[in-house]
Amino acid sequence: MFTTSPSSVDTQVYNFESEENALKWKGLFQGPLRRVLEQAHPTLSAKDDALEYVESLILRLLATLCSRPIPHTVQDVENRVHRNFPNPIDRWAIGDAQAAIEKGRKKSSLFLPVERVHPLLCRDVLQSKIDYQVTLYIVAVLEYISADILRLAGTYVKNIKKIEVTQQDIRVAMCADNVLMDMFQQEGPPVEEAPPLPSLTYDELVKDLINEEKAYIRELHMITKVFRDKLQQIPSLQSNGGAVLDTIFSNIVEIYDFSVNLLGSLEDTLEVTQENESPAIGSCFEELAEGAEFDVYGKYAQEVLRPECREQLVTVVARADVSHALTTAGHGFKEAVKYYLPKLLLFPVTHIFTYFKYIELLLGLSENEEDQESMKQFKGLLWPLKSQLERYICNSQYASQLKRKLGDASLRHRRFSRQAALQKMNEVQRSIDGWEGKDIGQSCNELVLEGDLLKIQVARGKRESERHVFLFDALVVLCKSNNKRSSGTGQNGEYKFKEKYLMRMVEILDREDAEDAKHAFEIKPRDQPSVVLLAKTPEEKNTWMAALVMLNTRSMLDRTLDSILLDEEKKHPLRLPDPSVYQFAIQDSPENIIIEERENSGTPLIKGAILPKLVERLTYHMYADPMFVRTFLTTYRSFCTPKDLLHLLIQRFDIPEPEPPVIGDEEPQELKNQRLSTYREDLKRFRKEYSQPVQFRVLNVLRHWVDYHFYDFERDRHLLDRLTCFLEKVKGKSMRKWVESITKIVQRRCNEEQREITFSLNRSPPSPKWHMHLTDKDWELIMPISAGGVSETPDLVLPLLMLHPIEIARQLTLLEFELYRAVKPSELVGTPWIKEDKEKRSPYLLKMIHHTNNVTNWFMKCIVDCENAEERVAVMIRIIEIMVMFHDLNNFNGLLEVSSALDSAAVHRLELTKNEVRKRLQPGHLKIYDEASELSKNHCRKYQEKLRSINPPCVPFFGMYLTNILHIEEGNADFLQNAAEGLINFSKRRKVAEITGEIQQYQNQPYCLETEPKIRNFLETLQPFEGLSEHEICNYLYNKSKEIEPKNCKKALLKERRWPHLSLKSPGIKPRSNRIVPNPINVFTPKLNEEGEDTTPMLTPPTPSTPRTPPLTGPRTPPHTAPAASNHSIFANVEIGQNAVAVGLPSREGNSMSSTVMGTVPPAVPVVAAASSVQSMNPVMMLAPPAPLLIMSAPPPVPHPHAQGPPPLPPRGRKREPSVGDTSPKVKQAPDAPELPPRDVSPPPIPPRNATLPRMHSSGGVLFHQGSLHLHHRPSPPMPPPPARPQHQLDPPPPHRRNSSLDMSPAPLTRRHTTNGPHSAAVCAQAPGLIMTNSTEGGSGEFSDSPPTPPPRQAFRHTFPFYDQHHS
Repeated sequence: MFTTSPSSVDTQVYNFESEENALKWKGLFQGPLRRVLEQAHPTLSAKDDALEYVESLILRLLATLCSRPIPHTVQDVENRVHRNFPNPIDRWAIGDAQAAIEKGRKKSSLFLPVERVHPLLCRDVLQSKIDYQVTLYIVAVLEYISADILRLAGTYVKNIKKIEVTQQDIRVAMCADNVLMDMFQQEGPPVEEAPPLPSLTYDELVKDLINEEKAYIRELHMITKVFRDKLQQIPSLQSNGGAVLDTIFSNIVEIYDFSVNLLGSLEDTLEVTQENESPAIGSCFEELAEGAEFDVYGKYAQEVLRPECREQLVTVVARADVSHALTTAGHGFKEAVKYYLPKLLLFPVTHIFTYFKYIELLLGLSENEEDQESMKQFKGLLWPLKSQLERYICNSQYASQLKRKLGDASLRHRRFSRQAALQKMNEVQRSIDGWEGKDIGQSCNELVLEGDLLKIQVARGKRESERHVFLFDALVVLCKSNNKRSSGTGQNGEYKFKEKYLMRMVEILDREDAEDAKHAFEIKPRDQPSVVLLAKTPEEKNTWMAALVMLNTRSMLDRTLDSILLDEEKKHPLRLPDPSVYQFAIQDSPENIIIEERENSGTPLIKGAILPKLVERLTYHMYADPMFVRTFLTTYRSFCTPKDLLHLLIQRFDIPEPEPPVIGDEEPQELKNQRLSTYREDLKRFRKEYSQPVQFRVLNVLRHWVDYHFYDFERDRHLLDRLTCFLEKVKGKSMRKWVESITKIVQRRCNEEQREITFSLNRSPPSPKWHMHLTDKDWELIMPISAGGVSETPDLVLPLLMLHPIEIARQLTLLEFELYRAVKPSELVGTPWIKEDKEKRSPYLLKMIHHTNNVTNWFMKCIVDCENAEERVAVMIRIIEIMVMFHDLNNFNGLLEVSSALDSAAVHRLELTKNEVRKRLQPGHLKIYDEASELSKNHCRKYQEKLRSINPPCVPFFGMYLTNILHIEEGNADFLQNAAEGLINFSKRRKVAEITGEIQQYQNQPYCLETEPKIRNFLETLQPFEGLSEHEICNYLYNKSKEIEPKNCKKALLKERRWPHLSLKSPGIKPRSNRIVPNPINVFTPKLNEEGEDTTPMLTPPTPSTPRTPPLTGPRTPPHTAPAASNHSIFANVEIGQNAVAVGLPSREGNSMSSTVMGTVPPAVPVVAAASSVQSMNPVMMLAPPAPLLIMSAPPPVPHPHAQGPPPLPPRGRKREPSVGDTSPKVKQAPDAPELPPRDVSPPPIPPRNATLPRMHSSGGVLFHQGSLHLHHRPSPPMPPPPARPQHQLDPPPPHRRNSSLDMSPAPLTRRHTTNGPHSAAVCAQAPGLIMTNSTEGGSGEFSDSPPTPPPRQAFRHTFPFYDQHHS
């Protein structure tokens, strides 16, 4: 209509598209159009290209309104609008324009710039002076059209879950609207044939069901608010209580109420479902079926399918007063009531079968047994109703029509309808010879109807000719049966093309029956001759007229419905409670809340707010924000107590309803009734849109709280009693359903015990590996007195030499993973591990810190306690082998424990020992050692890369997390700065929650390894420096280091062996080229021998599958689920056994170990400080001082099986048990048989008769000969402060060896450390920055859960390297 053609150019006064004129108008309307969009959709924004496109459209309208003859008066413009604008948009645009004129120039509320448009029209466009009222009228029309376009596009953008309108969005939205298509003659975008869609999942089907139910409710709105309410306004139809309308519409209002109830139940179930879980919607249908609420469809179908219903409607429309009222209601409205309404009334009859179809599909996809049972119950309960409805359909006059519709619905899902429609339209076009114009699929979406009709050719004396008519949603195509072969293509099409009409360009007219033309209707194009078509029967005419009128008036009806709904919303606004009695109804302002930005989903992101506003948004009535709920419940303890939060949630739930109006006795009864009716409607909307959503979301928050953070209620029994009392008072059927869900969770949490993880048969862990046999006497020498030992100074080197390094690494990994997974988010938020009540607030975190300290000290002590060089080299090699196993097991915490011990000052200065170790290490072991030493550099950049490149299970390094949390806590204020007082800095809590979420991400996948009780007991009771202070530990380690390798020593000291009865040969671990981390195994079939024992080779221990955990929304946002082994965790459990095993370390008597602070990333090199700074710098960890360490000489040899002579080798016919890297099958051996190492390619030397074959170094003799090694010494300059390290972007993970934890280029092993005396060495004797603690002098130092002494502030300041940089 507004396109530029040669004929239209002649009528134009002014060319808006010329280069000179376009510059004058460019950007004139874009700013005001943005304000128009904000008024229509406050939550949306628009790109510049979208506003430019709308500007171009209204300039085209302006050119039409200003074309020749020039409009001089308002009436001229109004006539032009009537002539060029389609109905009903012309009436609505004129109405807005007249309202603008009535308001006048000063009170005008238009956004478009009238003051700037008026001189341009007078001077340039019309070149004639016109009245200001004319310009005002024209601009008002343009603003209405632009608002209509932006409103339509905004609705489309919201439906596709976007927050920004683009030009493409406007084009697509306009293509779906016949009125706008008619105005601008939009060309539909080319449509490509859709590819085959994959099979749908359960979640996708649920979302489709919800979307289909929303569309169905809109159709019910169309029936009730557009048709029924309009007919109710006619006086003659109000008699007898509206009995006539009841016959036509039956109980359609009950159908609407039921559908709203069902939709609300489905949406509530979807909202409470955690991510990575499927919503169990079967209960929604089962509850309604048990209440016989689906029976409303039985009554409706019985009454609507009767012939009396259609006959009554025809009789009503035929009345003169009714016909007049319907005709004046709008163009085509009478025809819509007569033909389209009967078709709409049949929609609920077929829609109930949609529920049966979805239940069948969901039943086949559901994995929840309870959900499946609910669906089966629903099918059984509704089987009689389904049979009854089928009988009604078979006996009705619409039987064939309804059966065809039901058959089409059962053949395919609606997601596939577009693909099927395209295919059908392509088939139709191929069947038509001589087709003209663009393809059907480019302008149409579906084929609505087809059939044979008679065409009356009036020009030829009413001659009748048969036509086969295809009715598409945007096109009417008339064809003739083709009995001849096409001469152009040689193809024989079934039909021959005759003519086509655009639906938006035609008018559908009903014709009364005449003798020569019965069952006729007319298609009247605007620029072509009319076409009269005849149907064979009245039913066939009704079918065609219903389809044609629906396509012709649907846009008008949709706009009418939108207008009605908007008027109702304005007439009955949502009334919030009085803020003076309900603090959560206070209006948003910069004084109480600040919104940071909008996420992609359109959900506001809160930067800061007062506590009541945070609770309000936590349970907001307008939308749900699961991410905000998880973040809030994880971090709220830093600004609110659990008792205060529960109190606020109960206050939020108790919502006061609006007060009824005060009605005086002297008021007329009609006014009283009107005010009471308004109050009832206001109260209905208040409950539906405010009270019920808020109360439901309060219960949802409580459900999440008790499910994932139940430790708050375990610590405070009164809190749990208060919650139980509140839940008992909640009333309402819909609310009681969720109350029962919370109660079940509370009961489960209260009754459950700590449980151990067990594995199914095809997930059996590998059996423990042994190197040398340890007798009970050996264990007595190893264990401390508190754990059953006999010596005050346990021999801690003995387990390193006698136990298998693979098993030591496995048991340490198991213990550290259990300690890691036991840490809860509440132990991290607000840095409670450095507060005075840290033992109460961070018990599991402190246990892990103590353990890491002890393991690092154990490795350092074992090295410096070996005075014999041969034994010292053997111990260091064993420790590195343990490191290699940590690497294979993805135990990053263990990797940095070993790396810190080997890089400490006391160990690092042992150059002779390190050089000999380097010679004997295998290249693979040396590479892993070098790589592990690089993990802590550059702010742990390589560590972060490797952590993200591997698959769980793993044990991350906790120190980096604590460092990042401390950075956030120290660098961000608790309350917003430069804002109103009291606004909680929630963006700070969101950053902390991201870190805790990453910690939780790795907590839910356990290792498939078997606990060995004796080794586990040894590791749990490990106390290398019992009773010594941090200063004493540092001095002891450095002094021992100087004793075994004095300064400037050129060769190793000759010392007697302390353990001469032990073989120093390592059993070996054979690093694997293709490491396989113990991840879940898809298929595993154990091989059994004749005795029924497992002989399957175990390259790596298998693990169970990951338990289902709901991950967060956002990128890399970890799930919030609880570890199975912890009663306080928030991760879901895996397979659970009956035997309970505590996650943490068992408490012991007499332990006064000081608190520890784990939070520093290890620096690149150990820091050497002066003696004066020993008390202030704690590079690794501070231990509580026990009694002075007693250094004893080597004890006399204990009778030992290996000391009495080597046992006989096992028979050659038997195969040895594989090591970690072996691939040979495992067979049964004698219990005392030694284990053979993996075969080497080169012929090995003849092995001695002892437990293992030689592998890594020679069996005896002095390792260090004079002149063979040279120790270089350099002077010790003072250590400068550590430089600031820039942040590095993570490199993408390597594409190969996914399960490998470290795949880095080798780095040189040698690092120079300056050593300047015992005190400075003591400071660096422990690994730099792994985990840090503060201690006081004195105390027993035994490991227990008793409260340690809180650290002084000054000591804490120097615990973290970044602290001085931050506060300098």
